[in-house]
Amino acid sequence: MATIDLPEDVEHVLRQLESEMADTREYILRCRALGDEQAAQLHVIWIDLLLDEWSRCRLVAQEC
Repeated sequence: MATIDLPEDVEHVLRQLESEMADTREYILRCRALGDEQAAQLHVIWIDLLLDEWSRCRLVAQEC
């Protein structure tokens, strides 16, 4: 995979989004382990939104 040099602030935002997605994935697993599928599904939607934002930031960074 090729790496792209991004401005530090964009890199920071991308790392924050990646960290939040990782935390949310762990939370989803805990919810499912406890049988709370409704909470798990809500957080799956949250991950989708985070991923959309991550993709948008990545595209903006590539245009710079």
